Amino acid sequence: MWDSDTETVDPPLGQCPACDVTIPAANLVIAYDRAGDWPRMLAACPDCGDAVNPV
Repeated sequence: MWDSDTETVDPPLGQCPACDVTIPAANLVIAYDRAGDWPRMLAACPDCGDAVNPV
């Protein structure tokens, strides 16, 4: 049975390529698609503060 008290949490976006810290979904700045390519993301790293492409 479904529990209405359960929160759904977005999975992390990936790791910061500069400092290897997990980047939460809430830190997403922009996501975009390029023709013929995978979707790309730019996110703020919660540790080093850089804008990075999570890996």
